[in-house]
Amino acid sequence: MDIITYQDYERAADKAAALAEAVAGYKRSAAFRTALEADAYFRGENPTVARKTILQAGKLETRDADGRRRIRAQARDVVGNRIPTAFLHRFVTQQNQFLLGGGCILADPGAKRRLGTDFDRVLARMGEKALLHGVCWGYWNTDHLEMLPACRDALSGFFALPDELTGAPRLGIQFWQLSRERPMRLRLFEEDGLSLWITRDGRPAPDGEKRPYLLRRIRDAKGERLAGGNWPRLPVIPLWANGEHRSELTPSLKAKIDAYDRILSDFADNLDRANDVYWVLNNFSGTADDVAEMLEVISRLKAVANYSDGTGSSSTAEPRTIEVPYAARQAALVLLEKALYRDYMALDTAELTGGSLTNVAIRAAAAGLNLKADRYEWEVFGFVRDLLALLGIDTDAIRFQRQCIANESETVADIAAMRADIDRATALRLNPYIQPEEAEALLRGAG
Repeated sequence: MDIITYQDYERAADKAAALAEAVAGYKRSAAFRTALEADAYFRGENPTVARKTILQAGKLETRDADGRRRIRAQARDVVGNRIPTAFLHRFVTQQNQFLLGGGCILADPGAKRRLGTDFDRVLARMGEKALLHGVCWGYWNTDHLEMLPACRDALSGFFALPDELTGAPRLGIQFWQLSRERPMRLRLFEEDGLSLWITRDGRPAPDGEKRPYLLRRIRDAKGERLAGGNWPRLPVIPLWANGEHRSELTPSLKAKIDAYDRILSDFADNLDRANDVYWVLNNFSGTADDVAEMLEVISRLKAVANYSDGTGSSSTAEPRTIEVPYAARQAALVLLEKALYRDYMALDTAELTGGSLTNVAIRAAAAGLNLKADRYEWEVFGFVRDLLALLGIDTDAIRFQRQCIANESETVADIAAMRADIDRATALRLNPYIQPEEAEALLRGAG
């Protein structure tokens, strides 16, 4: 699909038609489809496995021209076990909380207060959506951050029209619809203000006047009144998941999750088929039609007919069971799980076992996660820096408190070994068993 740019919209004689085409084009885009798919996998729904069926034997009964009954075997597709896994939820949550679980730390406390009391929570939610969709947009709404995800469902989302020269977003379009029978509503973020639109007869139309982003109360000789103003740039900023601007549900990761879920689902189907005793009927004297009719109830009877066992004896019935082969499937699942963790660079906590695990071993196991978080941190850092620049704060003193995994007993032993070289305040602040506020209280009590 050709990208619709801000200049395309500016040149359009019919702005309403241009908006309608932009929204329709975005809904058809690969980015929107990927975002919807990633949300499904994150919820623990695998769309690929959800379409899985199995063949089941049965009978088809017909009558010929003479009215005689004809029965023949027939195979049909039925719903089997569909077992999705939650790998994407685990990976995305781990990566996002590892970096943003401790919040954003600014050197200037006043700058942090200007971002609002709810900033860290909204930033973490934005990060989660960015990893799933490839991007999440943040709108600075006067005094707080508002999250604008690339998609909420098949009828709702947000995208921006880029400038042809710089690629920077120049016009943001949020669209939502409660159902296909309800009108679609739009919110347009332009550099000179915000406007609401509503679809009437399938055509967007303004729903009220465009309003400025900022309102301030002025008192002068003319009295008291409200005056509008705007930010120096569009107050909508993208938070990208990575430098490639794509979802973390890559084709490679998706293929491995699908393979894992199919193997698990097929294994459950085989267990269902073999969970009871079945009967082998020797010297069965029925006709072919009798056998075909039996196929309809074979899943309940667990019976297989054997016309003759070669002994000429009378009919007998022998109970049998089926042993489902699992070794190959188990090996495949183990290999796929390791490949998934390796490809995503996630930390498999099952590897961190035993009280004697050293901090060196823990850091080695978490090396991949740290490297992935490094790339992700640059994107979040850029988002926060651009947001602060919008507020007139020029700073690079932005950092994030990563979640720490360590052998705390070993850490305490290290502090004790260093005690001769560090003061009491440093020792208290480094101790993982003492919370920062408790350390400060102990220090104040000592003073």
